[in-house]
Amino acid sequence: MIAGVFLAISACMLFGLLSYYSTLLPPMDAYGIWSWRVLATLVLVAVVISVQGRWRLFAREMTDILRVPGYIAATLFAGLMMGFQLGLFGWAPLHGVSQDVAMGYFLMPLVMVLAGRFLFNEKLSLVRTLAVACAAFGVGAELIRSGGFSWVSLVIMLGMPLYFIVKDKLQTSPLSMLMAEQIVVLPVAFAILIAQDWTPDYFAAEGAMAWLMILGLGLISGGSLLFYIAASKKLPYALFGMLGYVEPLLIFVVSLVLGEAFTAQDLWTYIPIWIAILFLLADGWLHLRNHKRAPAAA
Repeated sequence: MIAGVFLAISACMLFGLLSYYSTLLPPMDAYGIWSWRVLATLVLVAVVISVQGRWRLFAREMTDILRVPGYIAATLFAGLMMGFQLGLFGWAPLHGVSQDVAMGYFLMPLVMVLAGRFLFNEKLSLVRTLAVACAAFGVGAELIRSGGFSWVSLVIMLGMPLYFIVKDKLQTSPLSMLMAEQIVVLPVAFAILIAQDWTPDYFAAEGAMAWLMILGLGLISGGSLLFYIAASKKLPYALFGMLGYVEPLLIFVVSLVLGEAFTAQDLWTYIPIWIAILFLLADGWLHLRNHKRAPAAA
């Protein structure tokens, strides 16, 4: 479980960096950024599969998926949903709505915790229950203050939990699934780049640095996805959902760096969320302490 916690936090940090990285790529627009991200991530994942010698496993798992229509539909859904979510990461900071993305990710873990409790019968420890209560208070305060949430928040809070539930049914290795997701959206990425003539304005503005920036985009995007998917396989559904609160906090910080507004009333949302994360850190510390005591007792 400790490895899963590390992977989840690392993924959140990379996702936060990805939100800021998009602002370094103009004059490329959000659609161009997303398309180059798909291509760069696909190349990175292909390299990792080659280094680990997993092409045979990938072929076998994809063959198994293609034999079952339901698995094909699930893979298409997973690829399109993840592609859309990553598109929001590039689109939001360029349109001043990063805080809507953050709000969606604040709501998403709460939905995942509830799904883990009521759909998968996962039990919550006292510390995790306190974390849920604090998070729910913060989210509720935001909904009362703003009167609702945007379509961006809605897509994230409902789409991503469903994404993970669908992926759990496939039982496919994280690396193979990530490659399959990139293949699903690859035609869309190619269509956008062809329509934009492969973003010539960006390459003219950046020169030799352009390819290095795109390589960095692929490394950040691919690394975050690999860590995120691997963490989802190693952690209980509820704990994985609660650790997701690290990500929107980082996106929120990025939104401040980019100059988005923040008022004293927003503290009613964010302070309870920060307290919830402290409870999660305490829960992780207690688990680590118990994990170390178990071998000694044996």
